[in-house]
Amino acid sequence: MMKTNEETLSQVMATLNERGYKEQFELTEDGVNALASKQKFKPTDLKIIKKYRFDGMTNPGDESTLYSLESKGGLKGTLVISGDVNSEEHQTVLNQIPEE
Repeated sequence: MMKTNEETLSQVMATLNERGYKEQFELTEDGVNALASKQKFKPTDLKIIKKYRFDGMTNPGDESTLYSLESKGGLKGTLVISGDVNSEEHQTVLNQIPEE
């Protein structure tokens, strides 16, 4: 279950970084890219470890979701989605990543 987080997005990202979640991921139309290591993953090569939701302070539409992800090879990182996922393709990719 995902709940709204009391900490800020940057605080949670810093904590996750200390726990080894150093990579930053981004969704593509057909998978997920790791930005620093330049690796490309199919959604099924990753798993969602945890989700964190952050609501905007003044506008409920300013919500973000932070996902901590781990690859089958052990690469750990984060994926931040601001607001709703923008495209149907991106939502499809996100829905294919299994949750732990």
